[in-house]
Amino acid sequence: MKKTFYLLVLSLFGLFESDAQVALGGLYTPVYLNPDTTEIILRDYLADLKPGEIHLPQGLINESDDEDRLLLIGNPLQKISTLKIETAEGEKALVLIKSAAKEVVFTYDRDDIGKNRDARLIGTFNNWNRESKPMKYRRGTYSKTLRLEPGRYEYKLYVEGQEVLDPNISQKVSNGLGSFNNVLYVEGDSIQAAPYSLAQDGDYVLVKHQQPSGQIVALWNNSELKVPCKKIMPPVCNIRIPEEAKSLPRSYLRIFQYLGENKGRDQLIPLEYGKVITDASTLNRKDWHTARMYFIMVDRFANGDPKNDEPVQDSTIHPKANYQGGDLQGIQNTLGQGYFKKLAINSIWVSPIIQNPTDAWGYWDKGRVKSTFSGYHGYWPISNIRIDYRFGNKAIFTGLIDSAHAQGFNVILDYVANHVHLQHPVYQQNKDAGWTTNLYLPDSTKNTEKWDEYRLTTWFDDHLPTLDLRKWEVVDPMVDSAMYWLKNFQLDGFRHDATKHIDELYWRTLTYRIRQLRDEPIYQIGETYGSPGLINSYISTGMLDAQFDFNLYDAAVTTFAKSENAENLKAVLEASLATYGANHLMGNISGNQDRARFISYANGDVRFDEDAKLAGWDREIGAAGPKAYKRLAMLHAFNYSVPGIPCIYYGDEIGLPGANDPDNRRMMRFDDWNEKEQLLFNQVAELNQLRASEMPLLYGSTEIYVEASLLIVRREYFGQIIITVFNLSEEAQEIILPFEFEAKRSLNKVRNALVNDGMERVGLAPIKGLSYQIFANY
Repeated sequence: MKKTFYLLVLSLFGLFESDAQVALGGLYTPVYLNPDTTEIILRDYLADLKPGEIHLPQGLINESDDEDRLLLIGNPLQKISTLKIETAEGEKALVLIKSAAKEVVFTYDRDDIGKNRDARLIGTFNNWNRESKPMKYRRGTYSKTLRLEPGRYEYKLYVEGQEVLDPNISQKVSNGLGSFNNVLYVEGDSIQAAPYSLAQDGDYVLVKHQQPSGQIVALWNNSELKVPCKKIMPPVCNIRIPEEAKSLPRSYLRIFQYLGENKGRDQLIPLEYGKVITDASTLNRKDWHTARMYFIMVDRFANGDPKNDEPVQDSTIHPKANYQGGDLQGIQNTLGQGYFKKLAINSIWVSPIIQNPTDAWGYWDKGRVKSTFSGYHGYWPISNIRIDYRFGNKAIFTGLIDSAHAQGFNVILDYVANHVHLQHPVYQQNKDAGWTTNLYLPDSTKNTEKWDEYRLTTWFDDHLPTLDLRKWEVVDPMVDSAMYWLKNFQLDGFRHDATKHIDELYWRTLTYRIRQLRDEPIYQIGETYGSPGLINSYISTGMLDAQFDFNLYDAAVTTFAKSENAENLKAVLEASLATYGANHLMGNISGNQDRARFISYANGDVRFDEDAKLAGWDREIGAAGPKAYKRLAMLHAFNYSVPGIPCIYYGDEIGLPGANDPDNRRMMRFDDWNEKEQLLFNQVAELNQLRASEMPLLYGSTEIYVEASLLIVRREYFGQIIITVFNLSEEAQEIILPFEFEAKRSLNKVRNALVNDGMERVGLAPIKGLSYQIFANY
């Protein structure tokens, strides 16, 4: 049977500001069609433009009478198609990608599970929801049918309240919590899309591939173009950059590739005045693919003004759960001292600075240490628009942002919308008006920490009511509170807390108002623990730009801390690229405030099979040894080698140790570093410099290989190739590349004498244990 090879080229256009940037909200994201019905909110894409006539591809019908909403039924004849909308600004095109979902049947004998028991499937396909419908039991057999897209899924059985492995499947991976999950692969077409290369020839971008092109769809500024392809070997498609592009300081081309039902590589290409950008120095901080982020927990970073120090005067609070003096002035001072310049980051993420309570709440009683908590972290708001006086004031925050911008840094504010504290006036004045969800479920049990079963209604704790953001009367004023920060401060973006617990109505309303307010890129990144499908459901033109990729982080922690499961890391990375796109803006973290420090896992001070919070309370977690520092350096190098925005959790640039919350939130240290800490800082600074200067690391295609103990990441952009090689073993290994590559230079010059001593040759030189090396072919 003949297979058809599809290639899609998409150029995206947005709103421009004085420094010539494309607004993120103007980049039309593709629509992945559901197997049955797909809803498209046109305002997500058109904003205030009124839609005119709509042209659907063959095979689809619209069953909605609402002019702002499409309800698409059916499936296009082709894997890639476009939906065209007539507007006052001309015809706009949305890219549609046909579903490839397949029925997967799970069956189990009663000898495996027992007779007539409550047995459920939980996994990444349903976000580990223990409240999912039980499997059907009939004549001694349990069964359930799911429709799943091709890809990799982790799962378990949940039988009578207990998690158990699938008795019929031997393939399993560590879940990082001391046990295992089963792995299911849903296969797509057996033939994969062939690779292609890119070149620029005058006003043309040439796409050279090794299979017949089949179909090419090209768009620029969301308008479809005709693109001819030459049926030669290898085939070449010529994409002509329109004359209009030469007058615009920034626009984009994107390429999506398909073969049969399989998705190939996609490619984002930035243009400046109609020319392909091949020199990273042309880019600036508003080109968000260049972002190198640093996360600061304000209270634990730097104390710039001791006069505002005010720990909660309550003896039930352990010192590590109380305020320790960090403030906005401390960040401002650190900026002035050039710390962030030396580290070479360009984006600062600041934890919430809104007013929190002045007394003690919550209680920890699981180990030998008992403690209540203060709101030092900022996530218990009693006001959504007032800066906590212990952190500073409006003038200080304005000055901090101005100083950051003067040095070329973005500033991103952590914002809490999901919940408020019991003392918040919003709760006090509206608790009887249905503004919050119910603390108790119909069966009289508490609806707390039910992250997946009741993700839109669960409370985080008894003192943190969840706002019912499914209701317009709640969404409208709460969005206005978020907008306060953009109206009064020149912020560059938001990090949004607890994203998956908030209804889409809130995200769509907020993003729409942001686009009305600012003609510039306002980056919005969310926090969602869950399956790639759930995470991606919040990423679109009308909602968020990205989320943190916790699934990739978890896989990377296991691989680099324990030197195992490299194939699993490869599979998770490939799943992320398939879900979020090959040039996504997801956050790739070195750690965060909710996880034990990586270096303490790598050193063995915190075990993967224990409660990491309890470990932090019940014992001292000390400094790590040399091998753990090498492993942390590799994790950093991985984050800087793959697509997405690398994000350093404060202290991870020097290997600050710690178990989980609050032990992972120790006060930052800026002096008296030992040799290992200084070396790691230098390595991370060098990685930031490379990320800022090398186009393949910003916009390149990505391939990942595992060869014995070597993990290899290959990035390519218009003939420029960078390869990062990781040696996960403690022994020296020969670098054997699974593709043709001429290593002309080694990019990383900062070398750990304990790791790479004496390795000066480039190419197939041996790479010593627990090490990484970065090569370029140009």
